[in-house]
Amino acid sequence: MRENSARWLKAGDPDAVSSSVATRFAQVFDREAAGVWFAPGRANLNGEHIDFHGGRCLPMAVRHGTYAAAAPREDGLLRLRTLEPNLDTGVVELDADGASAEEPAPEWTRYVSGVRWAMQQISDPSQLQLPSGFGADVLIRSTLPIGAGLSSSASLECAAALAFTALGTEVGREYPDGDLTVGLSDELRAVLAQACMRAEVEAVGAGTGGLDQTASLRAAEGKLVSLDCRDFSVVRTDISFLLRDYRFLAVDTGQPHALAESEFGARREESEAAAAALGVQQLRDALPEKPRKADVERALARFDEAVGAADLGQKDPQACRRRLKHALGEMMRSEKIHALLNGDAHGVDHTVEMIGEVMTSGHLSMREDAEVSFPLADQVVDAVLGAGALGARLIGGGFGGSVLVLCPKDATEQVTAAAARLSGGIRFLSVQPSAAARVV
Repeated sequence: MRENSARWLKAGDPDAVSSSVATRFAQVFDREAAGVWFAPGRANLNGEHIDFHGGRCLPMAVRHGTYAAAAPREDGLLRLRTLEPNLDTGVVELDADGASAEEPAPEWTRYVSGVRWAMQQISDPSQLQLPSGFGADVLIRSTLPIGAGLSSSASLECAAALAFTALGTEVGREYPDGDLTVGLSDELRAVLAQACMRAEVEAVGAGTGGLDQTASLRAAEGKLVSLDCRDFSVVRTDISFLLRDYRFLAVDTGQPHALAESEFGARREESEAAAAALGVQQLRDALPEKPRKADVERALARFDEAVGAADLGQKDPQACRRRLKHALGEMMRSEKIHALLNGDAHGVDHTVEMIGEVMTSGHLSMREDAEVSFPLADQVVDAVLGAGALGARLIGGGFGGSVLVLCPKDATEQVTAAAARLSGGIRFLSVQPSAAARVV
């Protein structure tokens, strides 16, 4: 398969990148790194804006991600630097409380200091709690495009969490060096994912629901992760049979987004107001275990009946209804794909065709009901479908970011060419279900 002249963002060879980051660490901090840890980004096949509602999400880790070279300190300081050109301001020093002598500290550092804080709050017997005086020097290198909807922030959090686990916890001492990758059971990884989620919500202020951190820490090579956000249980489904003749690719539009901005928060608040009107704690509770379209329609009708007497906190009832429609429909689409991939066998072509249809339906909902799409993403979806893609949708929080595309391998060149013609800022990433966060 030949890739055309479209701009492809390569993940790089992990060993080569790791060696380069370790060498740069020694130059920046004038000592050797204790190790290098990697956490992948993710692409979400379906399940946007529903993790915080208990819905099912269908992510897969990608080969692109964040590398963290680190060494421990005994003075409680975090000294951080990123090699991302647009974010690098040199070494940033944070005290034990995450404060910088040169306030305000760069925004990205809050994701790292937040993870340290959250890991210090771990109280279960997992032996993942960091001591109160823990400090470290950390150098960050990412191969993910920042703000592209591929979870660069959670990737940063999870890479930091692995580094801190190795350097400062009982688990790290029990499993030194490369043994940590194996020693971190799925149960321990789930604890770390919750700590990273807490860091993003409480330290950074982004209203995420755990999808991204779970995908980064608990994914598996060649497998789609089916994540039930009611209890964060996962089913890992091998989809390599789909990828013999078909492929996923991400179209980075070059228009970045920021999850902490007010628009994303407003969407969540409107959908939560709709949940309150229905009298459910989580919107997933408004649907049966195996929802169908008729169940979504019935839930919308219940909302219409209840909205007159409900307290929506001065939010527009129609906006709340649109957010509700998206969330319930997205849950139904996730359950449909989950059943398709984990039920009775179907022909590959039939399965791929159905997944493609669900993806495109999901994009329409992101555009019309969640109202988080933007013109270039809509144009990319139309262009790739017209060039032979079987499905395409906006992924991530919206208001910028990437489009995930499913296409036959032999249509890659015309699909990427059609998208590339729309904007000179567009880049492409090959999306292959990849392994979870690990020691490099």
